Amino acid sequence: MQGRILDFSQNAVKLRVRCRRLLVSLEGREIDAVPLDDVAVVLLSHPQISLSLATLQGLTASGASVVVCDKKSLPSGLLLPLVGHHLSAKRTRLQAEISRPLQKRLWRQIVRRKIEGQADVLETLRGDGGGLRELAAATLSGDSDNREGVAAKRYWSKLFANGGFRRDLDGGDPTNAALNYGYGVLRAVVARAVVATGLCPAFGLFHRNKYDAFALVDDLMEPFRPTVDVCVARLRDENRLTPELTLATKAALIRQLTGRYMVEGFQETIFEAAAKAAESLVRVYAGKAKALTLPSSAPLKPTSEEPPTVKTGVDAKPTPSSSETSGEVGSQPERSTDNVENATALTTLKKGEQATFDSNDATDDEIDLRLELEWSEDWNDDCDDDLRLDPEAPF
Repeated sequence: MQGRILDFSQNAVKLRVRCRRLLVSLEGREIDAVPLDDVAVVLLSHPQISLSLATLQGLTASGASVVVCDKKSLPSGLLLPLVGHHLSAKRTRLQAEISRPLQKRLWRQIVRRKIEGQADVLETLRGDGGGLRELAAATLSGDSDNREGVAAKRYWSKLFANGGFRRDLDGGDPTNAALNYGYGVLRAVVARAVVATGLCPAFGLFHRNKYDAFALVDDLMEPFRPTVDVCVARLRDENRLTPELTLATKAALIRQLTGRYMVEGFQETIFEAAAKAAESLVRVYAGKAKALTLPSSAPLKPTSEEPPTVKTGVDAKPTPSSSETSGEVGSQPERSTDNVENATALTTLKKGEQATFDSNDATDDEIDLRLELEWSEDWNDDCDDDLRLDPEAPF
């Protein structure tokens, strides 16, 4: 299944779940339908969005993260599935029992990869890594001499050399607002992977704030942060950041995040890379591995300037690998977003019917249609359940 990030910020849409699809309606008219299994993250920004408990139940049951945004469109809340793995209890006990030396070794690996990623960004945009590779190589167990902090000071001053940039978690200026939005989306993606692996997001390796329920998520997302940084730096260099966080800025950030990451010699989506990082942590906890599986490089090349053609906000699928497209890594292929036609076609097919096509030549929408037709024996039961939960369903 495809992983999709949906941002509803431009219109007062109504969200419903019916027959394993997230239905999006505007002013009483259905304008989009997305299979629940395709949804990775949903961001709710518009203050007049309407959705039911049944919709939240459907999203969490399918493993999606739901992010609530504040009036500045910055993430302020996160809803995750409570149980994401059948061995959650066992793996939580493993987390609680790991030794401090092991935590320090793992944190050293995370910090080194983060600093190396920051060096990649500086070399890509500024032509010089600013000595960050040397700092990464000198990182000690547990980062006891704070190489991460030293690298951050050099990194931000070189990346945003003009304008006296200073990191602000409240997003008080366009640059910080864009960074915080990108990090918020990234946090939701990594949190989804952590929960799906059966790990408790509150048990971190380094982050230990007693008010932080996502300490482990904040640890594992560190090597992915440079992907957000490179996009924001380009937007700033091109004077495309505005006081208000615009749809164009959000689209650029999501396209960058859903590019391809190199993991153990293979190109992976952000969802696959985050899942591998979380799964590798489980193997380390269980004594089956000694190191984390982290991306060796992030998508740093510019993404397509064409905004995603969706009717309700920002929508992104993972970018195909080089074997699937002749474009650059991080490029976004053209695709149809008019899912309403396919959803309508589905309702005309009876249970058990199948669309016949060559999967090698099929489009994404045709594959979505074929997958939906494979509901088989569960089709009627699922629709009946959804109808009971949503009395306004137009059947």
